Amino acid sequence: MRVVSGMSDDPSDKLRAVLNHDRPDPDDDLGVAYRDACGQWFAALAGADRSLAARVLEVYADGNEAKAEWLSSALPPAPLFILHDGD
Repeated sequence: MRVVSGMSDDPSDKLRAVLNHDRPDPDDDLGVAYRDACGQWFAALAGADRSLAARVLEVYADGNEAKAEWLSSALPPAPLFILHDGD
């Protein structure tokens, strides 16, 4: 498996970036490059975007993944998260 690089305006990619911007991955399933890209993307968020990302985390932690994804749609493009087998 590999992570395809690039940026995405898809809310699910934005949600994944919010969720993975500072999470260690003990199995390294996501790869260092993806986690680093998420961290850089998150660090660049400012003002309302930073507040919105914090709200997304709260909503997700409360168990409402659909609402967290919906809220994520207002964030700027985030690292693309597509896993491919092989390659």
